Amino acid sequence: MSLTIHSEIDEQRQMKLTVHVAEDRVEKAMRQAARKLAGEIKMPGFRRGKAPYQVMVRRLGRETLRAEAVEELIQPVFTEVLEEIDPDIYAQANLDDMEMEPLVIKFTVPLTPEIKLGEYRALRKEIEPVNITDEAVEEQLEYIQAQHQVLEAVDRPIEAGDVIAISGKGVILPKEDEEEKELAEDNEDESEETAVSATEEVLFDEERLELLMDSQKLFAGTDFVDQLIGLSVGDEKSFALTFPDDFEDEDMRGRQAQFDLSILDVKSRELPELDDELAKQHGNFETLDDLRENTRENLIDQAESEAKSQLIEGMVDDLMTDAVFAYPPAAVALEIDDLVESFKNQVARSDWEWEDFVKIQGNTEESIREDFRETAIERLERRLVLQQFIIDEKIAVDADDIEATIEERVSKYDDAALKESIGNYFRSGYGFEMMSSEILMDKVYERITAVYSDAAPDLAELEALAAASDEEE
Repeated sequence: MSLTIHSEIDEQRQMKLTVHVAEDRVEKAMRQAARKLAGEIKMPGFRRGKAPYQVMVRRLGRETLRAEAVEELIQPVFTEVLEEIDPDIYAQANLDDMEMEPLVIKFTVPLTPEIKLGEYRALRKEIEPVNITDEAVEEQLEYIQAQHQVLEAVDRPIEAGDVIAISGKGVILPKEDEEEKELAEDNEDESEETAVSATEEVLFDEERLELLMDSQKLFAGTDFVDQLIGLSVGDEKSFALTFPDDFEDEDMRGRQAQFDLSILDVKSRELPELDDELAKQHGNFETLDDLRENTRENLIDQAESEAKSQLIEGMVDDLMTDAVFAYPPAAVALEIDDLVESFKNQVARSDWEWEDFVKIQGNTEESIREDFRETAIERLERRLVLQQFIIDEKIAVDADDIEATIEERVSKYDDAALKESIGNYFRSGYGFEMMSSEILMDKVYERITAVYSDAAPDLAELEALAAASDEEE
């Protein structure tokens, strides 16, 4: 045996390997290195590649030759070690240290994270059914109606219902500090001006912003629209308003805002009738009722998708509470790599060179990586607990699941060639991955619903079914 291996796993799921390489193997590698170098170096008195080993040792020095040999040994030695101990590798191993004589090589191998979940099967939560109101459907129909609007520039003052373009800024003024306000009221001799506890909050600051002059939709409950009615192109106006106590955005209720605006243009707006003709124009629907029903179905699909995501995220929140993690630092580093790469792509899309962007921000890439650390850890741990939930619940996607879903997807098409093309897309590559992930998340949602409703299948039964399935395979 040319290798003696000692391994131990630390609390961070890292395998520490210490490998002793037999000296005869090192000597053999040194002779191979000498033959290789003899073919590259011209040695006086010898044809290229024919210089004896001892001559090469005298010419290059034993330490140099040994270093060449060891460099060639590291990868095959590491490969042999992995084949022998077969660790559950999660990320690229690291060469930590090396003693040249005798040859001892030390590696760190990041192992797959281990997660232990708490007693999540005891969790209970009432799941509200998805409900789409008639008002929501009509609001969406109004949006569709607006997609087919006709706008025409007009040379007159602004009227209700117009679409105008403005430039300027709107800010929510700082809240008054309540303690200082009370102090000012108690001390009449002091200045009426009170301190503020926050900076201005920008609502918008635009060179051009289009607005529909509808007081029911634009800052409803305020006189924002009324302030602009009657102004013409080129006019400027500054005004303040106070948001009502029942304003839709709770953070803005009772707050004051200041606007400084210029009118850029004014357009009249003509909406088509919400009727069968519009339905045909919008999507080849026969009637308005068909469009209305399709709109309701789309809203239901969207709401169900959002409800699924929220329920899964809610379960992840619950799982995080009692989860016990053990993962290598390399797992966080990989997560940071992904976040930084995504950030670099954003920078590139903004027509910035990465190096220039980093310099102008007064940062280094290392500091940017550190800024992402907290986000990376949270993202990693949330993904790990969800993965562990899937493992513990024996949730899997098989070929029958894929085929059934594909058949359902293509059934809406009449063209046989199109059906085949779509089916093939979902049977391989990115289409297959997307389909598999979607089916998996549907199954996860169903199981989470069952857990919260105390209707989940027994874990022992799931274990038995999984074992039986493995035996069949």
